[in-house]
Amino acid sequence: MSPGPDYLFDLILGILALFFAVYLAVIFLLAIIWRFRERSELASISQSTSVSVVVAYRNEISNLPGFIAALSAQTDFDGNIELIAVNDHSDDGGDVWMASQVFARGRMILIDAQGSGKKAAIREGIEVASGELIVSCDADCVPGPEWIKTIVTKYRQDDADMLAGPVRMLPGDTLIGQYDAIDYYSLQVSSAAAIKAGFPVFCSAANMAFRKSAWEEAQGLMDGQNYLSGDDVFLLHAFKKLGKRIVFISDPGAVVDTFSSGSIATCFRQRVRWGGKSRGYKDVASIILTLTVFGANLFLLVLLIPVITGSLPFWLLASSFGIKAVTDYLLLSGGKRVFKVTLPFYRYVLIAVIYPFVLVLTASGALLLAEQWKKKAVTSQSL
Repeated sequence: MSPGPDYLFDLILGILALFFAVYLAVIFLLAIIWRFRERSELASISQSTSVSVVVAYRNEISNLPGFIAALSAQTDFDGNIELIAVNDHSDDGGDVWMASQVFARGRMILIDAQGSGKKAAIREGIEVASGELIVSCDADCVPGPEWIKTIVTKYRQDDADMLAGPVRMLPGDTLIGQYDAIDYYSLQVSSAAAIKAGFPVFCSAANMAFRKSAWEEAQGLMDGQNYLSGDDVFLLHAFKKLGKRIVFISDPGAVVDTFSSGSIATCFRQRVRWGGKSRGYKDVASIILTLTVFGANLFLLVLLIPVITGSLPFWLLASSFGIKAVTDYLLLSGGKRVFKVTLPFYRYVLIAVIYPFVLVLTASGALLLAEQWKKKAVTSQSL
């Protein structure tokens, strides 16, 4: 006799509960690791390093002035900065504005991308870079005045091949912006803790640096070539395969700021893009962590069903949400010194309740929707 629907549901719920338990254990472990390894004093390093900053932009004319001004205002860095700005088929006049600028901190190279998509644009920029150290940033970000100095100091101090830096999202005044900022912050802190734990799984091209020689070595090992984005994560995974030294910069001087759009549609598309590239992961730790996070949040949603039908008590659902929220908060509170953020617990709890619904929805969207960057859908054939 085949198992009935109740048996199958209980089996699914039991498997998801296992994911939930593993998730709690992993987050708690990352919280402990962050607190033990969070502080790192940067020594003064006198060695000069040639630096190339690569930024790809598409229709960013409103953001480019802030980025160029911030890069021009870098302090306590003696060397010149080579800025390579790659125009990915903008039609808002941003390329014309860039051509009219004078970059006081070094030379500026302007490129019109030949390929399509952010990944191709960044690759074209790196190929012409002359710096020993490539620093990647997004055009809608604003780095602090000690950004380059802090990156180079950490690079020299740790003899690193790749450095992941902190990215802080500023929320604005809307509830969507608040959700966007806290969600992004949680991704940043958990990713940083994983790097500190020795199994890096994620980083952001909005604040990332690496040796050009190591990048050249990793090109044949990069997965996800058919994806529009993911130049950061797939490069990280290639560096892992090569046994390269990957570090996180636990210093407020390395922070770059970005801004939430405050738009539900933009927030949704961004997370669909992040989730979509996970289909190209071949790194075992990244696959396991992705499945664990999804399974843990799906558990909370599936648990709603027997609670609504009355077969399980409400306190079980409430306590599951509460335990997850507290465990996550232990990790997130540890990153406040580096990121210089406030994290009001009452606001965080509200967002923690919403989060499982959003994650499952965006994960489903990642499987069904075309990948986009700056409202431009790109298929694998166009890359």
